[in-house]
Amino acid sequence: MKMLSATLMLVLLAAGPARAAADSCDVPDNLVETLARLPRVGLSVKRDHKLEILVLSAAPKLSGEANSLKSYPYYLENELRERLKGTDVHVFAQSEPRKTILEVAKDLPRLLSERQPVLVIWQTGTVEAMRGIDPDGYGRALDSGVAALQNGGADVVLVNQQYSPRTDFMFDGGPYTENMRWVSQTRDIPLFNRYEVMKYWGETGAFDLTALKNDGTYEKVHTCIGRLIADLVMRAASLSGTVER
Repeated sequence: MKMLSATLMLVLLAAGPARAAADSCDVPDNLVETLARLPRVGLSVKRDHKLEILVLSAAPKLSGEANSLKSYPYYLENELRERLKGTDVHVFAQSEPRKTILEVAKDLPRLLSERQPVLVIWQTGTVEAMRGIDPDGYGRALDSGVAALQNGGADVVLVNQQYSPRTDFMFDGGPYTENMRWVSQTRDIPLFNRYEVMKYWGETGAFDLTALKNDGTYEKVHTCIGRLIADLVMRAASLSGTVER
């Protein structure tokens, strides 16, 4: 009995750190590192002590002031406010549900004029992948859209589709991510590979992504995404502060 108890104790001790690690936001560096820069973000924070961010998405429920949402724009705003003391950080999420990139591109001048963001986080590619739109045509349209945002005075971060084991077999987002990667390299902007980050969490057991139920998992996943994008923004804008994961 003593031997059994000792064995059980060792198993629990071994499982404890593993479970704690699985609950963290950690991912391999190669999934989040970038050499691209966000010069307008850095200038706005250091000179004007302001950071206006527009999150552009096709997600129907991802729209409005960040503080009214319980998704990653909310946690991104909180993370950046915590790290950039004395900076007025404001995140607004604009949803363009079911619109293709060509349709979204038509709205860019209006959004730039209304919101005047210094940073646009453009979450894109899912609608096109689901509809089977030509990936190369998508890439050209994305390149033109990013150029319009940059010419309008905004830095840009691209975000690809999310990973879900329930829907991963339904469409292939790979060609669209490759075009996003091409645009990010051509335009020297960061690409946050949300798909691979979430896939890593699912495969390592950090989160159960088979069903993001209202049991805290959804909130934890979005908390981590907000934190990782905040890390990326801090690094790419060469901002001082504590960058932790």
